[in-house]
Amino acid sequence: MKTLYAVFFAFFVLSIVSCSDEEEPRSPLIGTWENRNYVDSLELWFVNTYNFRNDSIFDITSTVRETEIGNDLGYRLISTAWYNLESDIFQYYYDDGLFHFGGGEDDPLYVPEKDLKPGIIDFFRIPKGKLTFSNDFRQFTFQEDCWKPNPENEDCFEFPVKTFVRVD
Repeated sequence: MKTLYAVFFAFFVLSIVSCSDEEEPRSPLIGTWENRNYVDSLELWFVNTYNFRNDSIFDITSTVRETEIGNDLGYRLISTAWYNLESDIFQYYYDDGLFHFGGGEDDPLYVPEKDLKPGIIDFFRIPKGKLTFSNDFRQFTFQEDCWKPNPENEDCFEFPVKTFVRVD
């Protein structure tokens, strides 16, 4: 009988110890990040917000603001995406979401969230490149690999570096 109590006590102690260890997220990206770009000619900020929910899924929201950290005036895109971060290589993919398909001369640059329309983006490539964190992990830069539209040619299209700041 004493052995049975010892076994139960051992299981009790192990369950307390195992429950007290909190599992840390593997990805340093988890949280909310913004890439903000000011367009002088429009006097507007175009903001891409990435909300990394876990080690593989994040939400993308593209909005427009009058000030860098002010309220959003309206939306251009809302989508959920998957991502992979291995070492310093980041890649992501999204294909469906809610979009503002404006682009005509008289179309607005943004709309209220309720006016976004379902759509699909069919990437012909998966964005992939080097992601570098600042020393304090409050900022990261993403340099997407150049794209070769013609694999037989050495020329490639260079993408600009995108800088994101942590906002949560």
